[in-house]
Amino acid sequence: MKFKREYLILVCILLGGLFVRALRFGDVAVGMDVVAFSRLGKNLVESGRYVFGENFNFGVFFPPGYAASIGAINLFINDLFFSARLVSLISSIITIFLFYIIGEKLYNKEAGLFAAFAYAAYPLTIILSVYGNSDALFFCLLFLSIYLFMVSAERDDLSIHTLLGISIAAAYLTRPEGIFLLLLPFLRMTGFFGGRPVVNRRSLLNVVAMLSIFILIISPYLLLLKDYSGKFTLSGKNNVAVLLAQLSGDKGYHEIVNAPDNLYDKKAFSLNKEKTGLPLWDRNMQLSLFKDYILKDPLNFIKGYQKKIMEEIKILIKLLMPLMLPLLFAVFNRDLFLEKKRLIFILYPLLFFLMYPVFIIVERQILLIVVFLILFSSGGFANAGHAVSGILDYYGIRENRVTSLLGKNIKYIIVIILILSSLSYLEYSSFSDVPDPVEHERAGYFLKNNVSSEYEKLNVMSRKPVVSFFSDARFTILPYANSADVINYAKLQGVDYIVIDERLLSKWDFYNELIQMDKYSDDVTLAYEDRTGKLIRLFKVRK
Repeated sequence: MKFKREYLILVCILLGGLFVRALRFGDVAVGMDVVAFSRLGKNLVESGRYVFGENFNFGVFFPPGYAASIGAINLFINDLFFSARLVSLISSIITIFLFYIIGEKLYNKEAGLFAAFAYAAYPLTIILSVYGNSDALFFCLLFLSIYLFMVSAERDDLSIHTLLGISIAAAYLTRPEGIFLLLLPFLRMTGFFGGRPVVNRRSLLNVVAMLSIFILIISPYLLLLKDYSGKFTLSGKNNVAVLLAQLSGDKGYHEIVNAPDNLYDKKAFSLNKEKTGLPLWDRNMQLSLFKDYILKDPLNFIKGYQKKIMEEIKILIKLLMPLMLPLLFAVFNRDLFLEKKRLIFILYPLLFFLMYPVFIIVERQILLIVVFLILFSSGGFANAGHAVSGILDYYGIRENRVTSLLGKNIKYIIVIILILSSLSYLEYSSFSDVPDPVEHERAGYFLKNNVSSEYEKLNVMSRKPVVSFFSDARFTILPYANSADVINYAKLQGVDYIVIDERLLSKWDFYNELIQMDKYSDDVTLAYEDRTGKLIRLFKVRK
């Protein structure tokens, strides 16, 4: 009977999580990342080529896990943006269930139910579960891998390690942080998770099999990265990550990218000396995190790292407010690390907490720390009643009607705080407020309907690939240069149309010249203009 009640609660949590996400499913603007993910996924699934971009393949920058999922679902739906959101939605619902079974395995069924409810109701997981990015899918694969690892520690057989190798590979191919999951089996072999070190023939064979499957699955992507970088690397974001780190100081991502001085665009999109390419996106150029950033000015790096640590702490305090009580109670649990696998949910938050300030602080990335701590806090929820009694005893507060009422209802209080904070965040947060580039959509449809409806017949050059996406055209990155250099570069790249827009380029030094480039050169003509919102113009390049 008890099992049926818990099962009913879990079903209600899953349905409630689905309902809340469904309410927000169509209420998200077109993000820039989803454009690249969607087109890459379409190209990969339909043509077998993980390519998007003429002067830089965005397949190097965006790992293929999320993109491939979008492309696969799009075969049945034929709507890339809907497919992208559906992948995130399905992944999020699966993760709610994973949180239940992991929480149950770590503590008990009550903790599992709280973990599932917290993930289902936490505001940022709701937002990202209907958003066009890889986070929801990554969380799903991440915690699936952790669950499989926990099972493998109980059943040391080849089939579980095979599944573990597949899931870790899929997590890495969705977000580079997935590579850190490989720490788990090796830490287990050293006895980190309790007991004696597990080093025997069977365990070694299982780990070798897992690694072999992992390497086999990720090798096509590693070869793609090598083709563009000239060496083996685990991420195609190295150059941009190092540049952002160099520019960051104690600033966050949006403070740099959207800064009035426009320094990021100048560094990232300026032409090389020969005016034939963009240095940062050159496949033969690789910035080194140590040589070009950390060791270049160690004192400045340490100073910036300290400031970013403090900024990270501020963000974590804000993000963890709905979970503060169960987190506090988890710490007061005497048997907290009686089960050594719980160390996973301290080890990984600490790892990412120390790693992210090396680069740049992005609130969306810090959410990864929070989702680990949701599972850690589930033990505090299950232990809430005992924790309250222990705190009162420690401070010598005698039990009375108020304290007795508090102890009996503390779990309801935790749930109410989580619900109210989630509702408040969803209502007032600007986390998912992405300006909808409607003028880019209209310009894209203009090209598609009036110039060419044939897939990838045109080559469109712009700062972001939105017009290219909606016109079914190829995409070339617009260089940070004056109109003459932009036009010459466009001819070199075989560009048909150049997009100049107020939304993305108004801070550029050459904006006033670029927006009327047809007055400076006979090599382009104005083909389209939209002034209904943010100004946008399309210039046709004469062949």
